[in-house]
Amino acid sequence: MTVEVMTNPLNQQVLIDGATRLYAIIGDPIAQVKSPGVFNPRFAAAGMNTVKIPVHVHPDRFEETVRGLMAIGNLDGMMVTVPYKARVIPLLDHVLPMAAKVGAVNAMRREKDGSWTGDMFDGRGLVRGLSERDIRLDGRRIMLIGAGGGGSAVAVAVADAGAAKLSIFDVDPAKAAALADRVAKAYPACRVSAGAPEIAGHDTLINATPIGMAPGDGFPAPLDGLTADMLVVDIIMKPEVTPLLAHARGLGCVALGGKVMLEGQAEEVARFFGIGGGA
Repeated sequence: MTVEVMTNPLNQQVLIDGATRLYAIIGDPIAQVKSPGVFNPRFAAAGMNTVKIPVHVHPDRFEETVRGLMAIGNLDGMMVTVPYKARVIPLLDHVLPMAAKVGAVNAMRREKDGSWTGDMFDGRGLVRGLSERDIRLDGRRIMLIGAGGGGSAVAVAVADAGAAKLSIFDVDPAKAAALADRVAKAYPACRVSAGAPEIAGHDTLINATPIGMAPGDGFPAPLDGLTADMLVVDIIMKPEVTPLLAHARGLGCVALGGKVMLEGQAEEVARFFGIGGGA
């Protein structure tokens, strides 16, 4: 009999056997995701017979594929990446308050009764990741590009963290306006608006779109007004240096990629999943 072994980034061997518990991350595309490399070492360190795997879900087979995954008896949870963070909500039994406020989910777990609960950690992960680098968002004037699932999570989280001003741009103006309205109602102390991507008058630029992920991509918006004293964040995981980040670093900006959000949300998601070490 052959025993299958997977080596994780800490050079520890994880035994895959009939008792192994599973977590998945779903998306389209999926090659860019980094979370298996974050969680599998955590599972090993906690002595858990558990692995996390990437699963490529095609848009035209989304519902049947996800329902099939949810029916797997030893699959305990999933993370959700683009473009499914909003689309997955109707498949859940329970949506927690942050996810309901954002209108998107990026983590879902199976409860003891077999039901599924979803929550959103992208925005909270970004705020935590920046805080761990001694970067606070209270009082900042933020230009946010993208009002999809990730952008919605970021918008809610930065307003919750005390941002003084939040301007939102999306190629779909109605989507940006709807997000701005939701955030403004929830956080009246933050000046929220939707409109053109005008960087002047802001001290922080956040890209929450997939633009920059594919070879040949340019910038997610015109970068007129970007100056060396601004903070730039691109939540894309791969490539680690997007065109936006390369340009910003060339100007002398503090420019951080998706790793800061991934690291920040790891503890939050671990606690949601009940994984050892989450705090």
